[in-house]
Amino acid sequence: MSKIPMVLNPACIKTLAAVEAHPDRSNQHEFNGVAALEQLFGVARRKIEAVFSVRGEDHSYVAEVTWYDARENHPDRSEHRLYFKRNPVMERAREGDNMLIGFDGDQLNCILIPNASTQYTGWTPSPSLY
Repeated sequence: MSKIPMVLNPACIKTLAAVEAHPDRSNQHEFNGVAALEQLFGVARRKIEAVFSVRGEDHSYVAEVTWYDARENHPDRSEHRLYFKRNPVMERAREGDNMLIGFDGDQLNCILIPNASTQYTGWTPSPSLY
């Protein structure tokens, strides 16, 4: 693990739902686009490489992600999602784990924080991330 501090700004934390944490069962491979993700990515479709890692571990994996509106052909509806390519980090993800998603400069980072981790202490909601 790098000793250089990572500063994620902007960033958000997403608690994984069952469908997000078990892509092998649902074949979904995406995070549902909560408002905080929309603040990170905006509303326009975009593809970007992301570094996926597990908090406290040395290994990381680069995988392409796509931010898109699953309802882009419906003028009155919007449903953004962050699609990710299968990778070893997300294969370890479980329902209730947290995913820290944010930018360190131009680099998008997706950091899995397992709920069962000895480093996990729970989260205190912030009134505003931004």
